[in-house]
Amino acid sequence: MLVSATLYGISPILAKVAYASGVTPLTLLSLRATFGTVIVWIGLAAMRRAVPLTRPLLAPLLVLGMTIVPAQVFAYFYALTVLPASSASVIANTSPVHVAWMGRVFLGESLQPADLGILAAIVSGAMLVAGQTPHGGHVLALVVLAAGTLGSSFYLVAQRRLVQDVHPLGVLAVVLPASAVVYWGVGFATNQIHLAMQPTGLLAVAALTISAATASVFVLVALRTLPATHAAMLGMLEPVVAVVCSVLLLGDEMTWLRAVGIATVVSGIAALQLRRAA
Repeated sequence: MLVSATLYGISPILAKVAYASGVTPLTLLSLRATFGTVIVWIGLAAMRRAVPLTRPLLAPLLVLGMTIVPAQVFAYFYALTVLPASSASVIANTSPVHVAWMGRVFLGESLQPADLGILAAIVSGAMLVAGQTPHGGHVLALVVLAAGTLGSSFYLVAQRRLVQDVHPLGVLAVVLPASAVVYWGVGFATNQIHLAMQPTGLLAVAALTISAATASVFVLVALRTLPATHAAMLGMLEPVVAVVCSVLLLGDEMTWLRAVGIATVVSGIAALQLRRAA
C-alpha cells in the first residue's frame, strides 16, 4: 500500500511534466485507460479462474464506466493543467467527506458527532487550500475538481452497494475499457488526441500509465491481507508525496496558510479512518 500510495502521489507530477511537453489531458487519459485495460485483462488471465460478474451488474458498471468514472478522472487531470499538483491532490483526496454523508444517506451507515466535527475540519482545510492556491483564474478548475471529487465519492459508494461480492479485477475489466472508449471518442471528436509527442512527454505518459497500472495491482494485492481501513490509512501517503514532490520538483510555492490547510485535510482524513478502524 505504501508503494502504491507513492506511485499515485507522483502521478500528478508526471502529468504536469507531460502537459509541459504539449500532451493534452485526453491523450494522456486515453493511453492510461487503454494500458490499464490490458494490465487488468492480463491479470484476469493469470488468475486462471472465472471472476463472478452477473449479467444484471454489467449494465450499471458500463454506465458508471462511461459517465461518472471518466468525468471525475478528467476533472482531476483537467484541474492539473491549471492548479499546483499539491492543491489538486489534497482537494481530490477529500472524497472521504462525501463518502461519509453518502454512506449515511444511501447505505444507512451511522455518523457520530465526532465524525461530523472531523468532516467539518476537513472541509475547512480544503477551503483554506483552495483559497490560498497561488494561481489567478483558477476558480473554474477548483469547481471542476470539487465536482470530480463528488463523482469519485459516488462511484465508491455505488461500488459498495452494487459489487460487494465481485472481485475488483472484474469491476475494472468493465469500467476501464468503457472509460477508454469515452476518452478516445471525445478526444477524436474535439481534436484533442495527439499521439506525436516530444521525447519528454512520451516518457512522462509512459511512466504515468505504468505507475498507475502498477499501483492498482498493488492495491488489489494489499487488500488480500490488509483490512480496508488500514489500507486506506496507508494510502494517505499519496497526498503527502504529491505535496512534497510538487514543492521540491516543480517549484510549487507553499504559503503558511496553505500548509496549514493541507495538514488539516490530511490529519482529518487520517483521524476519520482511525475512528472507523476502532
